[in-house]
Amino acid sequence: MTETPQSRESLSLRIDSKIKQQYENRIYEKFGRLEPYTGTELERELRVLIGQGELSKIVDKTHELARALGEDLSENKNSRPERSGNSEVVGYRIHSGVRAELKEEAQSTADVNYASDLVEFVMWAYACGNESESKVGDRLDRIKNFVEAKTSDKDVKLRRTESIIEELPSEDFQLKDFDKAVDEGPEGLNAGDYAREEYLPRVVEHGDYVVHPDQPKLLIPSEKVDVSDQDPRNKPPVLRNEEDLIKIILTDALESTKPTRKTIYTPADAADALGEGITKREAQKKFKEVTARSEQIEYNRSKNQLEIKPKVDSNSDSKYERRSEAYNKAVNRFDQDE
Repeated sequence: MTETPQSRESLSLRIDSKIKQQYENRIYEKFGRLEPYTGTELERELRVLIGQGELSKIVDKTHELARALGEDLSENKNSRPERSGNSEVVGYRIHSGVRAELKEEAQSTADVNYASDLVEFVMWAYACGNESESKVGDRLDRIKNFVEAKTSDKDVKLRRTESIIEELPSEDFQLKDFDKAVDEGPEGLNAGDYAREEYLPRVVEHGDYVVHPDQPKLLIPSEKVDVSDQDPRNKPPVLRNEEDLIKIILTDALESTKPTRKTIYTPADAADALGEGITKREAQKKFKEVTARSEQIEYNRSKNQLEIKPKVDSNSDSKYERRSEAYNKAVNRFDQDE
């Protein structure tokens, strides 16, 4: 909609003299003169405040993007206006519709008594160099830096992973081959515990490798072997997943079962079975899942331990059955004699 001279009117609001002077100083600094910029610049900023116009949409979208990315929205807060205590009526000409919306905005905004309060806030922000275009530009720069910081680390790790794979033997490789590939491949990375913990799982996933079922230091392409029945205790600790840890505790607990009495299995036992790097607290957190895998195991929450029932003695059962059968035959013979 094209504005006409008749659609513009005087702001006619009493504004603190110091804020007005600071605002006009900023206008003069940018444009070299006051008119018509004192009115047009103020109107543009007020449109953003009341949610009108394309710049307002850009500001809103920029903030939505920042929130979605998790970027800090509180970085660019304006300082509180510095007032002189003296005021004067300001007659900058702005669009009449903007002036009307401004009054409605003041009525619905907390901690604001008059439309002049909102105008002073906008003029002071502008005087401080925080006009909407500047703030959007700064926000977009921060979003750019924020995204780069979040993605650059991933990019570096992906490049390093690919570089290590390029240095590995064509198919199967051992842990010593991995260490050698680390030293000869990516820059800024040396073979050692960190490289194995951080990059061996990435290489295995990215290259679709699995640990050989019978040779825990050998890794081979997944299509070459079936590892569905693999004992996870034979896998390097850095390559064990959550399911592996549960299986290790389950297997170790069942193997420790006493033949004739209940067996107690503690978090310390589980931590020992899992090996270095797993605490008793971390091991205990898996007890609930372990009990779900076997009816022979119960979880005593009050004592934070597993209780494993004795295995059924098949020989004892057969002896009982044989004794019962002999008893029945004897009873039958006795009945016949009678």
